[in-house]
Amino acid sequence: MKETLRAIAAKYKEDIVRTAAELIRINSQSLQEGEVAAYIRKKMEALGYDEVTVDRYGSVFGTVRGAGGGCSVTLNCHMDVVDAGDPARWKHPPYGGVIEEGRIWGRGASDTKGTMAIQLYTPILLREAGLLPKGDVVTSCVIAEEIAGFGTMAQTRENRMLTDYAVIGEATENNLSIGSRGRCCAVVTITGKSCHASRPDLGANPFDYLGRLLPELAKVEMGSDELFGKSSMCVTKIESSEKGTNVIPGQVTVYLDYRQTGEDTEDVVQAKIQAALDRCGEVPGVTAKAEILYFPLTTYTGVEDRGYQGEYPFLVREDDPHVVQAKAAIEEAVGHPIGVKAWDLATDTGHLAAKGVKCLGYSPAEERLCHTVEDSISIEMMEEGVVGYLALTAALANNPKQ
Repeated sequence: MKETLRAIAAKYKEDIVRTAAELIRINSQSLQEGEVAAYIRKKMEALGYDEVTVDRYGSVFGTVRGAGGGCSVTLNCHMDVVDAGDPARWKHPPYGGVIEEGRIWGRGASDTKGTMAIQLYTPILLREAGLLPKGDVVTSCVIAEEIAGFGTMAQTRENRMLTDYAVIGEATENNLSIGSRGRCCAVVTITGKSCHASRPDLGANPFDYLGRLLPELAKVEMGSDELFGKSSMCVTKIESSEKGTNVIPGQVTVYLDYRQTGEDTEDVVQAKIQAALDRCGEVPGVTAKAEILYFPLTTYTGVEDRGYQGEYPFLVREDDPHVVQAKAAIEEAVGHPIGVKAWDLATDTGHLAAKGVKCLGYSPAEERLCHTVEDSISIEMMEEGVVGYLALTAALANNPKQ
């Protein structure tokens, strides 16, 4: 089987590289993914997917049906990219998809269009090689991951296209990833009474309450897990309702960046911050409330909704059966050991894992290049990644359906 996988990967190498370059050439910033979604849909149809659907939010799902009796597998990447910034800072045009020096260059190459090209071809190559697995393979290309993890959040919220396993294509350098810290943004709104600063006795200053709150926030007990250690929380932004410096504000808004590990789910985080507020006691004329930040958004298809400012945490054990199986399958196919790591960045994985999907991450892209002006992906690493993806997908999708 190993030689078959390598042969089919080599046969389609140029097609996959070309597809990655074409994806990069489409500027698909968050909530502006329409053009790249159309490209992906046409590519799936041309490759011969059994079913291609676009949900009402604009995410694209392609299904290759298995022979029957096996577990289903999702291959997940996101279509959107962050802004490229000043093109003059780039070695190659950020949307050029330039192939040079053994790499494909451009915004999204490492996050996640290079890996998306591999995922698009993975179930098709297995089928062509006579290795169609027993379970269905769903290639999932989602919107708005960069700003809210929204595409996968909407999918899982509605319990659509959920599978037994999922492989997330965020950068892992051809290692397996078994965890990522979550992130949420908590907002504390402190409301008082505005007045002229020359007569503070006529108002109620929210900053008086803030002075009590900051020490209490420092006492919040952080969750922890064996992989990431403790969660972290820090104040990152404070806004006043007044522009002038001679006015006591009617309201102060405090933003808290909370990096989640262990048991620190969204509800737990909000409860911990609310407990800190409760410990502050009363400040006459001042009230405070804590909320997890959601924000309005409109998808490229015109759907209006709310985005979550962050991602859910994700962690599985290195000795979990599907991790052990995936590692063994990839190592057998590529001919050398691979590592097991955790992502430093937040990913969509937590949304799927919260629904009971068994997840892990795998990609030839390099995490250090994500969101940088050196954004690129190694073609040599992609070659190995194709073989790894074929072996990994076949192994999981051939597990008997329970």
